[in-house]
Amino acid sequence: MKGCMSKIKKEITSNFKLFKATCFFMLLLGSYNGLAQTHSENQDDLNVLQSGPTEQVNINLADAETIAMVLDGVGLNRAEAIVDYRESNGDFKAIDDLIMVSGIGEFTVRNNADKILLFSE
Repeated sequence: MKGCMSKIKKEITSNFKLFKATCFFMLLLGSYNGLAQTHSENQDDLNVLQSGPTEQVNINLADAETIAMVLDGVGLNRAEAIVDYRESNGDFKAIDDLIMVSGIGEFTVRNNADKILLFSE
């Protein structure tokens, strides 16, 4: 009987070690899934931020400071040149008309096309 009890005790101990290892693995897997889900949610938040509404500027109405703040690659001097050109030549009829302004090239216009509005009052 003593030999039988010893054998049962060894089997229980062995099964308990297997149970502990399984529990540890499940906790580890759960932690990994939680981290993966958190990363996925953070990536979704980042995508929302990146695809959110872009600030726009009406180049036929805005002052130089506003134009400089909204348009990428356009500092205050170039923004003042846009306003001066508009005041001398009238409202811009097309976005591509901006290349007529000294210091504004096709690259700048193309990179800011989604931020430029043209309507007049």
